[in-house]
Amino acid sequence: MSGCASFGMGAARPLTEEGVRQALTTGASTKADVSTVMGDAKVNTFRSGYEVWVYDYKAGLPMFVGFLPLVGTLASVADASTRDRELAILFDKDGIVRKYRLRESASQVERLLVPH
Repeated sequence: MSGCASFGMGAARPLTEEGVRQALTTGASTKADVSTVMGDAKVNTFRSGYEVWVYDYKAGLPMFVGFLPLVGTLASVADASTRDRELAILFDKDGIVRKYRLRESASQVERLLVPH
């Protein structure tokens, strides 16, 4: 595993596809490796011995939120201007990374600004 910065909750730098690719090696990275780099996760354990670790991260957007009067009534500025990112990592029964997925959803402000 490469890198030493935390990627999880309270991350030193944001979760990115490139950062996750550098930190995780499918078929080689262990739970201990991931825990060292990513920190604590929400853990779901299955009877098969497999586990899914989930890291949630909010990435701030340099938005002009203060200029949108509607936003204040819908959500706080912090929540409205952040994107949610979720990293889910599947470990096999031996504690080895089998696969992972990084998913990002738009901020509340972005959803308001995009026509449906």
